[in-house]
Amino acid sequence: MNQPNLWYKVKAQDFDNADIGSIYGNETNVMKRKLVINANNLPDIKTKPGFRLGFRIISSSENTADARLESLVLSREQVGRMIRHNSSKIEVVRRIKIKEEEYAIKTLVIISKAENRYKKFVREETNKFIDSVAGKDGLKELVLDVLAGKVQNQLHKKLSKIYPTRATEIRMIEKLNAANQKS
Repeated sequence: MNQPNLWYKVKAQDFDNADIGSIYGNETNVMKRKLVINANNLPDIKTKPGFRLGFRIISSSENTADARLESLVLSREQVGRMIRHNSSKIEVVRRIKIKEEEYAIKTLVIISKAENRYKKFVREETNKFIDSVAGKDGLKELVLDVLAGKVQNQLHKKLSKIYPTRATEIRMIEKLNAANQKS
């Protein structure tokens, strides 16, 4: 028997059940779907523009659906604004574990044109920094620190001691094996 489609209010479990939007479907096809919202739409969160948060629907009942935080993405436009003439773009991808789940953190570092040996040092220090930051807290705390700019500022200060950096940004945090969960 077919279930009727309804609008489900989506609540973010990680953010005190804040209302993050609505999704159309029924009990069976709403599960495991992903909802992407602008980070500025969350209540009591101050962030730089361009960040989007991805939530995965984990349960639903009576016109409400619960979602869990799964990813953070910086828009392409914001990344494009950081890159300037006569600069080098260094992208560092690091796999980490946060509470038994594996995530990829993609970091972007913009430096003045440099030799490859300096780029190597910057990559190594970025990897060490990501490991130290990711091992401390859960995903929510890490995402909130990224949205506030704390992680980027700490990384910028650390890397500036090695080689002058123009900009540092956490470009993406995403759960690995998320493609296997889509049904």
